[in-house]
Parts: sequence; structure tokens; C-alpha cells
Amino acid sequence: MARSGVRQAARGLAALAAFAAFAVHAADPGWYLQVDNDVVFGTDRWYTSGVRVAHVEPRADHAIEWGLLQEIYTPEAKRANPVDRPNAARLVASLARHEMSDGDWRTLELDLGVTGPAALGRQAQALVHRFVPAPHEDWSHQRSNRLDAQLAWTRTQRIAATPLLNANYGAVLGSQVAFAHAGIELHLGDGAAMKMESPALRFAATPPLASSDEASWSPFLGASVRAMAWNHLLDFTPGFAEESLHMRRVVTRLAGGIAFQAHGLRAVLALLRDSREFDGQRRGQAFGSLTLHLDF
Repeated sequence: MARSGVRQAARGLAALAAFAAFAVHAADPGWYLQVDNDVVFGTDRWYTSGVRVAHVEPRADHAIEWGLLQEIYTPEAKRANPVDRPNAARLVASLARHEMSDGDWRTLELDLGVTGPAALGRQAQALVHRFVPAPHEDWSHQRSNRLDAQLAWTRTQRIAATPLLNANYGAVLGSQVAFAHAGIELHLGDGAAMKMESPALRFAATPPLASSDEASWSPFLGASVRAMAWNHLLDFTPGFAEESLHMRRVVTRLAGGIAFQAHGLRAVLALLRDSREFDGQRRGQAFGSLTLHLDF
């Protein structure tokens, strides 16, 4: 990455962290925020934004999580002609069950909501672009409102303890998107932060849980592969495009980041790069993901 790109990414990470810290400042214990955005790379394209606000309730042998999730997908705004993919947004309520033991974390998540104008993607993007200038987006080619129902199951299983090596695998079955995934994740460092996972490699709700308040941090590297069955978020509104986009059946993801926790603050920051998801996509997708939990 060029020196200007490094500075731009650093400014984007700072802005993302500041936004997340502000958003959870008034939260009760048990609330956490996940923010995905490509601002860290100075782009405005494809999977450009994701926000999850959720509450986790510990039980005797598991935890229940409920929350709200919005995701926004756009064409490559800085190269708008021709439009390489349709605008799309998801707005869903989520309910998840987490079963955790030493070296084993299973998550079952149900999402129910809408894809289309009612998901408020255009309005959310317009609000953000009041403060972060970006090219104008034409939302006329997103499809009409459709039911968005999705079931996700993910398991994170320890392979080795020193250094910590985990396997992530599972599946997402939904009315809009369906795929199976598998990957590995290497954690270094020591302390409770080593056991904090990023949702970017689990493809499901992933609160930044830790077993201790003692300060610790852990850098991590990971990779995963997705086998895609369908992706209707790539569908243009009928009559807009002469040809439908051709989805790529195999998509890879590389991730690197750091987990940190101390005195009630828990944070997981990751930088990610996906391979191309559809024919005609100019290059792979890059974005940042921050998950933040703050106790009071």
C-alpha cells in the first residue's frame, strides 16, 4: 500500500473507532456494537457498510443475543459507468443462541426482516455522506421490497492451544443469500483476548466475549473460503440491466487484526480482503470491521 494509502487507512480507522465509541457510550452492560465499513481504505463500493447493535444475556449454559442489523451494498461509486452491481440493503432483527465451552463456540442465529427500499439503505448512506463526502449514488436499480429470512450456524473449534489455532466452519441459508464456509484463525499473545473472535471469519453474530478483566491483547491472522449457492443481492430491478450478474461460486477472505480487553472494554478490530464475488467486479473487496463492548 502506498504511503498516502496508509495515512488514509489510519484516518479511516480512527474515524471508525470514534464513531463506535460514541455509539456505545450510553449502552447498558451486555450491549455491543459491530461496525463494518470500507472507509478505512478510502473506497465506496460493494459491501460498503454494516452495523449491528445487539444485547447479550448470559444464561446457565449458554447466552441469548438479540439485536438489529443493517447492511448496505453499492456499485463502485467512483467508477459509476457502467454500473457494476445494484444497490442493495438489508434490515433485519436477529436472535442468536451462543453455546460456549473451553475451545468450542457454537452460534445459531435467525434473522428476519426486509431487503429493498424499506431497509433504508439510501437514507442511511445519505446521512453518513453528509459528514463523509462521497460520489452520488443512484438507488433506482435496487429491487423492490422482499422478505429477508436467514438462518446461520457457525462453530469455532480449537485445533491447537500454543499458539492458539481455531477452525471456523458453518453455513448460512437465507432467502437472499446462501453459502457454506470454512477457515482457520491464528491468535498470538496471551490472556483472555486470545479467545475473542471477529465476526468477519464466523459469518454470524459474534459478541466480543472475554473470561477475565485483566488487560491483554492478541494479534490474529485468518483465512476462509465460501462456497456460494445463491446471492439475490446481486439482482437488478427487472428491466434495468439486459444481463444478470454472474455470481462466482467460490469466494476467499483474508483477515488480520487485533483483539484487546481491559477494565470492561473489549474490542476486536480486523482488516479484511475478499476475492471477487461476481464477474465484472474490477478487483477484490477490502473493508474494516470493529466490534466494541464497554461495561459500566
